[in-house]
Amino acid sequence: MMVLTFLSREMMYEITSCEVLSTVLNEMFQEGLVEEEKLDMFDLPIYYPTIKEVRQVIMEEGSFTLQNLKTFKIGWDANLQEDIDDCVLDNKMRGEFIAKYHRAIFEPLLIVEFDENIVDEIFSRFAKLIAKLLELESLEFTNIVLFVTKDP
Repeated sequence: MMVLTFLSREMMYEITSCEVLSTVLNEMFQEGLVEEEKLDMFDLPIYYPTIKEVRQVIMEEGSFTLQNLKTFKIGWDANLQEDIDDCVLDNKMRGEFIAKYHRAIFEPLLIVEFDENIVDEIFSRFAKLIAKLLELESLEFTNIVLFVTKDP
């Protein structure tokens, strides 16, 4: 038996951190802070499949039998409560927290493609955009957990 877990989507459209980053970079391009050529060359090959897509790939590939599939959600700011004691958390703080851990993921990729000097600005804008989005909806990662067995 094999257990796999990865990020996914419940619906065809869900806000992802990659889309937030893309919005920030496009805004900075419009303001002349990011060169068009560099923006065009930047690519994050990240895909969040739907449950239907995962089931379809497993069936079409044919080497495994899907025994069970579960999903669970976790907020983008899930660990924030552990880090701050006796403090009222507002959307600005949540946005900054979320931006910090996304920076840990994306910064090495951004430095390669863009000027290192604009990374602070990218994540400052990222945090502000996240704070605005949090006013409209809760931001959650959808995770899939698969239990599959290898077919004989």
